[in-house]
Amino acid sequence: MKIGILSDIHGNGIALRSVLDDMKKENIRKVIILGDVVVKGPMTTEVLEELRRYEALAWVKGNTDKWFEELAEDFLPKTKREEEICSYLKYAREHMNLEDISFINNLPEEATLKYKGSSILCVHGTPKSIVEAIDGSVPIDEINEIIKDVKEDIILCGHSHCPFIGEVNGKKIFNVGSIGNSLDKDNRASYGILEFLDDEVKLINKKVTYPIEDIINLAKERNFPNLEDYKNIVTYASIE
Repeated sequence: MKIGILSDIHGNGIALRSVLDDMKKENIRKVIILGDVVVKGPMTTEVLEELRRYEALAWVKGNTDKWFEELAEDFLPKTKREEEICSYLKYAREHMNLEDISFINNLPEEATLKYKGSSILCVHGTPKSIVEAIDGSVPIDEINEIIKDVKEDIILCGHSHCPFIGEVNGKKIFNVGSIGNSLDKDNRASYGILEFLDDEVKLINKKVTYPIEDIINLAKERNFPNLEDYKNIVTYASIE
């Protein structure tokens, strides 16, 4: 039995469709979604439509999902970063209906489920923060502190856009990376698979090539904000 773990899609429906095609080859119909689904990409509604075709065992919100609630439409940005956030959020609001925005707003920030004898904690960032991450850049002693109160066997997370598989203090940790715009200098879409075998759970990170030019061209057609930055991030998988 396999479950697809999807995170940080960021409105990149082209990348998502390539991942879903790969999931079909893996015979995966159940998913866990770890947030940051629509904002900061040009295909907000299409991404939600694609995801709703699957059985979501858990779906949590990410930090960019929280922007809908945190920033009112009349919010006045004071910094360049706030201007960028407001431009992405304005685009998303213009391309989504109120029902879809309400759906995002009502998602939980974490979820726990039991499956085939394993207990699984689903978060966007870490068990302590939606805007922090666990990946290979975080020292083991810091990870220990972050997960010390976790009771579950497996922690699923994203946020950093850099995949990571590890085991700390008997807890399996799986950062599945980003579907929409990786930041590990590998521009393929990244997602995770939990494979439940008779005596173990395998954590598998998969990278899927997708037509990057298609999402860039679509972003251009739809007047997506900060286009040059978006083009560079999806092309080079880096913000450096």
